[in-house]
Amino acid sequence: MAVRSPFFPLLLMLLGLALDRASTHAFNPSRLQQHKVLHLDWPKDCGLPHFKPNTVERIVSGNEARPHSWPWQVSLQVRPRGSKHYVHVCGGTLIHKSWVLTAAHCFQKGKAEDASSWRIVLAHSELDYDIALVKAATDIQTSNFIRYACLPRKQINLKPGHYCWVTGWGDTRGGKENVSLAEALNQARLPIIDYMTCRQKKFWGDRVRDSMICAGFRDTEGTPAACQGDSGGPLLCQVGRDRWEVRGIVSFGPIGCTVENKPSVFTRTAAYIPWIEATRIRDFFLH
Repeated sequence: MAVRSPFFPLLLMLLGLALDRASTHAFNPSRLQQHKVLHLDWPKDCGLPHFKPNTVERIVSGNEARPHSWPWQVSLQVRPRGSKHYVHVCGGTLIHKSWVLTAAHCFQKGKAEDASSWRIVLAHSELDYDIALVKAATDIQTSNFIRYACLPRKQINLKPGHYCWVTGWGDTRGGKENVSLAEALNQARLPIIDYMTCRQKKFWGDRVRDSMICAGFRDTEGTPAACQGDSGGPLLCQVGRDRWEVRGIVSFGPIGCTVENKPSVFTRTAAYIPWIEATRIRDFFLH
């Protein structure tokens, strides 16, 4: 994020998991007729951090997050070939005791030492869906420091100008080369940009589809944006006074991060709720 809390992130080591490109198989809801008692057990206490984030100091250029105030934020880390150390690659969002929501492009070939040991569910690559689910090897239990974010409850588009928050450990300088990841979690407040505006040629044109959300500022001077290393992390919007929903997943933006008329683009989570639920149901019966 072109925008650092001495905060120990919820670390999901992508080891001991098995690869599962589930979307390449058809899902047949009729198979569930004899299993009417199946309950997806989405957490009812989602989106409620024990330590509330600092959303009062609305610093335009972004700022370091209050420790533990975004307790669903995940750092996806891998060990490069030939290295003994793990490095941050992407962000993610804990949405359930077993599941992390992130971006599909975080799992491009060549980033990890042994991709075959991961258990990942990717949306169908032929449809260019930039969304993925990662299932943890063991359940992740909540505490004051670990919570689940809510999925959107309604298919309601956010109004232009509505402010949401993007969080991550992404590049803090916004340079085109030599990415400098943040040592602590950052947060930035971004306004939602109208879909038709973002579809204009001087913005992103037809690269933006209705399954995406644009957020950011037209004027780039001193303004925040999602950047390299923030990919897969959440765009969080508050519902009511306290509850936070993950409305978007950091997908793409301009090289250099802050470019005029090139806001950050997010996968619109609400568009994929049926896929997320079908993935969980399929996992329930196959594993």
